[in-house]
Amino acid sequence: MAVGEPENSVILKYIRGTASEEEKAEVNIWQKKHPENEKVLLQIARIYYACRTQERIVSRDPLRAYWKVDKKLKSQKKDHYAIFYRIVIELLKVAAIVLILLGGNFLLQKDDQMESFPSFQTLYVPAGQRAELVLPDSTRVWLNANSKLVYSTSFKEGIRQVELDGEAYFDVKHNGDNPFVVRTKSMNVMVLGTEFNVSAYSGIEEFNIALLRGSVELNPSDRSGKYRMKAGEQVFYKEGKYVSAEIGNMDYFKWKEGVLSFNNQPIHVIIDKLRLYYDIRIEVTDLPFLEERYSGKFRVKEGIEQVLKVLQLEHKFTYVKDNELNLITIK
Repeated sequence: MAVGEPENSVILKYIRGTASEEEKAEVNIWQKKHPENEKVLLQIARIYYACRTQERIVSRDPLRAYWKVDKKLKSQKKDHYAIFYRIVIELLKVAAIVLILLGGNFLLQKDDQMESFPSFQTLYVPAGQRAELVLPDSTRVWLNANSKLVYSTSFKEGIRQVELDGEAYFDVKHNGDNPFVVRTKSMNVMVLGTEFNVSAYSGIEEFNIALLRGSVELNPSDRSGKYRMKAGEQVFYKEGKYVSAEIGNMDYFKWKEGVLSFNNQPIHVIIDKLRLYYDIRIEVTDLPFLEERYSGKFRVKEGIEQVLKVLQLEHKFTYVKDNELNLITIK
């Protein structure tokens, strides 16, 4: 095991959400050391969720799954995927794994003879992309870049539940008997039928939700107190505190159309968004620059350098892009 590389058990605890603060910090430091580490962690997490789902179903062909993983690993750089290899093998040993597909979005096959068991799918949207889907209850979902949604292929009676890491816009089909719940790292959002936008990226501390119609109830995972929202309200939640405001700019929701819209936002917020949309590291050496503000719109497809060039019209800075390191340095 390389120096500074977390133990297998620590990474698995991090993915399960049971890691201590010290263990979380250890994994966070490791994944920030190199952009490939973050990709490795994401792939491990995707396989873990596949394993967790398929534990309920009889294994079909674990050897086939093993060789698919092995073949994929051999085509990647050895140094960055050594930890990925070890943990995948560990998962293959302990779980009743059937088919795992690496790469884009994976599908969990359903055994025709076991209809009573719920099956789950995970949709991951990479940087610079968006996705739209309709859930089994006819709820419509738009997923933003670098976002992941885990959902059941069939909602039975009771709570309709999905898990979100990232940003999504929901238009929930009303069903008074079966509430709809969006689970995130810091908050559970419960609704009956409504339209709202949730931003809950695991790499960003702040939780943000905007309610366009209907009503929702917020239940923090730290049990710090429930909050009921009303239509037209936007709520920010951080470190156990709610901050409420009216939705002031509907352009924010244009991300569904591939438009980045900023309304008098600090540069550091804009840079965080650019990191997510374009999957690139951005380092800033001029710290006061981060507190300056900007308003404007960009199309994602125009690319990050076009965004930076427009920002340069109002703010004095230079930047250097290193394609090999996937890094932009702003001075």
